[in-house]
Amino acid sequence: MAIRAALAVHDRGLRLAAALRDRGDRGSGVVETIIIVAGFAGLAFVVYMAVSSKVHGWINKIPGSTGP
Repeated sequence: MAIRAALAVHDRGLRLAAALRDRGDRGSGVVETIIIVAGFAGLAFVVYMAVSSKVHGWINKIPGSTGP
């Protein structure tokens, strides 16, 4: 019974993939990917800036960290 269910899910996946390949708006996947990557890059930059300022604040609290 489990094998039949697994084969049914696999077959459904193959049919869905074939249907997606045959659709006319092929460029939309590329645009969506670019938007997602740009969003994650923006989020990574914001996290970097927040962490960077925290680390610099901690370093500045260390005695003698600014020089002799």
